[in-house]
Amino acid sequence: MKILIAYFSKSGYTKDLAKAIESKLISRGHTVEFEIIKRAKNHSWFVEIFREMPFYSSIGFALVNSWWRKYHLETCNQIEEAIEPLAYPDITNFDIVCIGGPKWGHISYPVARYINTVKGLTGKKVGAFSTFGGPPFKLLELELISNSMRRAITQQGAELISEAYISSNFHEAGLIPIFEMLSRIVLKNPISNFTLGSDYANNVIKRFCDNISQFYIYKHQDDSYDKQTNFNNSPLEGTFQ
Repeated sequence: MKILIAYFSKSGYTKDLAKAIESKLISRGHTVEFEIIKRAKNHSWFVEIFREMPFYSSIGFALVNSWWRKYHLETCNQIEEAIEPLAYPDITNFDIVCIGGPKWGHISYPVARYINTVKGLTGKKVGAFSTFGGPPFKLLELELISNSMRRAITQQGAELISEAYISSNFHEAGLIPIFEMLSRIVLKNPISNFTLGSDYANNVIKRFCDNISQFYIYKHQDDSYDKQTNFNNSPLEGTFQ
């Protein structure tokens, strides 16, 4: 199966995750190409945080109020950012595209622009992956990025069939000591237990690639694939709550 992995990585952590996914997919017999999403203009982390600032109060309230969380996830206006011309501006000839980038509150801005501008996404099966600074808290990290990616992808007429979200244990604003403390208190584990190379990350990547390969099996064995396939693609299942 011909797969495109399109990703944006600022600090290198999402790139490492993309490479790990590539290795696993190639080992399963798939052909993989890369699309490296690049910003048209670089900005400091302060500018990025400032642009997201209006959403932080909404995110904070969403953590303690289930009604507002549902409203926030359904209505939040995703910020986009200009990107450089793509190596693959039309992805029609790929069987599956995997799209990834760091979590910036929601979807990183260059990735959001990619999803909304790349041609051929309609009707595609898509895998989404991302890295975030802290541990895998369900509400603060996993649900925000998962719902944002699903919403953006489905709005383009594509179907999200697989997800992989892991910690980078890195935050440009220096919040890792706070995240580390919360991780040990709430999850009883250091953040390093949720980063690339950990058992947690290995299981997440394996499940991600299992879902991709499952699509390949159904596609080639049964024409009624769309009606019969039930992917285990939720990043919230089997994770730390």
